[in-house]
Amino acid sequence: MGWLKRLVRSITFRLALLYTAIFAVSVSGLFYFVFWTTSGFAQRQLEAAIQAEIAGFQDSYDRSGTAGLVMAINRRLDPSRRDGAIYLLVDQVGTPIAGNLGSWPRRVAVDDLWVNFNIRDMEGAPEEIAEARALQFLTRDGFRLMVGRDIRESQQFRRQLLQSLNVGLAVTVFLGLLGGFVFGRGVMRRIEGITSTCRSIMSGDLTRRVPVGNANDELGRLAQNINSMLDQIERLMRGMQQVSDNVAHDLRTPLTRLRSRLEAALRKLEDPQQIDVIESAIADADQLLATFSALLRIARAEAGLQRNFIPLNLAAIGEDVAEMYGPLAEEKGLSFTAQFEPGLWAKGERNLIAQALANLLDNAIKYSPEGGAVTVVSVLLKGKPAFLVSDTGPGIPDEFKSKVLERLFRMEQSRTSPGSGLGLSLVQAVARSHNLEIKLEDNHPGLRVTLTFSEALLAPVKIETPTSLPDAQAA
Repeated sequence: MGWLKRLVRSITFRLALLYTAIFAVSVSGLFYFVFWTTSGFAQRQLEAAIQAEIAGFQDSYDRSGTAGLVMAINRRLDPSRRDGAIYLLVDQVGTPIAGNLGSWPRRVAVDDLWVNFNIRDMEGAPEEIAEARALQFLTRDGFRLMVGRDIRESQQFRRQLLQSLNVGLAVTVFLGLLGGFVFGRGVMRRIEGITSTCRSIMSGDLTRRVPVGNANDELGRLAQNINSMLDQIERLMRGMQQVSDNVAHDLRTPLTRLRSRLEAALRKLEDPQQIDVIESAIADADQLLATFSALLRIARAEAGLQRNFIPLNLAAIGEDVAEMYGPLAEEKGLSFTAQFEPGLWAKGERNLIAQALANLLDNAIKYSPEGGAVTVVSVLLKGKPAFLVSDTGPGIPDEFKSKVLERLFRMEQSRTSPGSGLGLSLVQAVARSHNLEIKLEDNHPGLRVTLTFSEALLAPVKIETPTSLPDAQAA
């Protein structure tokens, strides 16, 4: 149900929901205007009919007095009529004189003009009448006349109309939400295509392109522009690759020749002072070659030029790297611990993963003091395989933990030690190309680095053949 959560949180669905709410408010306003107008019209018609009857009774009273009024009421009390009419004439003390009610309604004041009352429990009231609306009329000799109508049908009409309007409003909201769901799902599917392509490109696959779909709408034009931009980026990256290869050939070869000539000159020298100078020059040449090789590997890793991702046995990689660096740690007088959980597999390029792990171990050994400890393990963290490398060195302050991943950055206390400041930069480049999470934490004392893969794989039937490990580039 992850896609449903993403849909609900998407801006397209929220916009559709907003438009649905605005439309629902507008429709409800229109519906209830129709309701009040229609129900008010029905009530006005009923009151007009009552007023017309009151006018007729008044004419009868003006012509023939109370006797004529009683005769007019009796004429209206035709048993065949089923119009829900209510008539009651009482004298000055409230005694019924004529009409179809046995007594004057309770809680009806004399000075009230229009009244609503329930006559179900009144003595002599018609059984088919439950609720009524009536108009009072006071004669000159003190008699009171009440003329009314049964309003059950009117109220039932109001309830049915209100119910119909509520159902219509609910259907409108449902259709709006359904439309928002369908519209949001379609837009989100296209946006997810763009997002998936961008993720693949960020991890190094520059051949991916955004699916265009309908080229005539906004998303289609956006996809075309993104694809044009990606074509340009790919051309630039290919050009950078060509330039890097040319620079590697043009600079590495002269540096290698320079180093060879220095070694040849060193063999012919006997003066110790001159020998020291030549050896220092050879060391500087080696440092230049190592720095250039590291920069080239970082550039290629960041450009995603190595995409030979295969299932990797992380325990096998860890054991190979630990076997190479274990003697170096022991030679420095360090306690070296390597534990690799079997059965952990992930996708990646073996040489790059081994290079990143080797750089972490090289740094841990280099900065741990004699008598310290270096640990490398592979574990499963929250369902994801990970490498953990820890040491007991000086560690890295919190304000520098993000900067040490930048190229050529070195803290003041490490400038006196050999290195180029590119070891952790290469680890960061490998992490980006493999979509790994790299975390630097305090080990109290020392530093703990965690490399977490994005997902775990089941062990394949065929295990890859181990390849040679590259030399680590010290930071």
